[in-house]
Amino acid sequence: MIALSEKDVDRYLIKLLKDPVDYLPDEPGDEEFWERIARRAERHGLSPLIYWKFRQDQTLLPPVIYNQFKQAYLTTLGRNRIFFAELERVLGWLTSQGITVVLLKGAVFARTLYEDIGLRPMSDLDILLRKEDISDAVHLLKQHGYEEPVLHQSDLLKQDVSHDVHLHLARPPHVDIEVHWLLVGGEKFRHKTDMEWFWQRIVPLTGWGEGVATLSPTAHLLYLCAHLGYQHGLGLIGWLWLLELARFLETYRQEIDWNDFVEGANHLTWNAAAYYTLQAVCQLFPQSFLPAQVMSRLRAQMMPQEVSHVLAMSQVVPSRLAFAWKQFEQLDNAARLRAVISRLFPSLAFMRQRYGFRSNWQAILGYPVRWLDLTSVFLKYVKARFRAGKRTSG
Repeated sequence: MIALSEKDVDRYLIKLLKDPVDYLPDEPGDEEFWERIARRAERHGLSPLIYWKFRQDQTLLPPVIYNQFKQAYLTTLGRNRIFFAELERVLGWLTSQGITVVLLKGAVFARTLYEDIGLRPMSDLDILLRKEDISDAVHLLKQHGYEEPVLHQSDLLKQDVSHDVHLHLARPPHVDIEVHWLLVGGEKFRHKTDMEWFWQRIVPLTGWGEGVATLSPTAHLLYLCAHLGYQHGLGLIGWLWLLELARFLETYRQEIDWNDFVEGANHLTWNAAAYYTLQAVCQLFPQSFLPAQVMSRLRAQMMPQEVSHVLAMSQVVPSRLAFAWKQFEQLDNAARLRAVISRLFPSLAFMRQRYGFRSNWQAILGYPVRWLDLTSVFLKYVKARFRAGKRTSG
């Protein structure tokens, strides 16, 4: 058997996603090879899609591997059924109070970009509300059992850095909801998102009832580009998100207003996020639906600070400190000071929960434990950066 590199396995997996099942590349098909494919597919959230592709002729795969893919699909299907049932309840509560709810990402795409809701894994539900509705909406959801996690940030710092309220349903079915009023950046980020641009581009969501909407294809695409390129980092995301963007481009190719997209990217200073995200999509899943002039216009509009941030996010070491630092860089000076104080002296409630102190006095005396914890995280980050630098130079 020919030994295949990780790049060979990746290439095969991508072909499986793009090509018909009756056209398989000429690589070995033994069980060990398929185990490598299965591990890569699981890492990138693609296992349900591979199952769906082979469900009509499972004999093409080793039985053990086929069952792994099938189990991933069934798990995703069951979880998503729970998510959508809970989402309908949440929408009913909110819209009955006259609150307009805009659904984002997975809750929309699982039903529009895929043949079956079991093909798109979801970890939470993302909804967008107007800022003035956030307080009432959060209060209403808390009345129905949702809770906010205890974080290290003070209430003032949460206002600085947050763009959503994360809520968790403590009882079954244990659903998480992110209630957004901003997209991508927080209140005190240097480039705060102009939300009115998005609110002017919402459209009713067919089949979901009164008061439920989503972003227009143009606005949703721009948000997705910023979410991946500006917020998460293209070097760290799974292929599912890039495949999803490829499907999005194909599905909405007649509805995307490319001139509005390019002008919006410039208005929001998301040119680099849009350019590099679309470039990453085309590298894995070449697109005939993306006009060439769009990329050239985005590139011409990019400013150095945009490019610097997007490229830095693509290369950042995946650690708590690395992402905290990238967030810190986006804040204005007053918010930076509050961020430092909040990390060194978090709330007593956080100290009790995070370190197990039983009283406020123990928590106060235990702040050195917090500082040692932060020092440990910092040293691990430096070590990881050093190793990454050695691999790059080697």
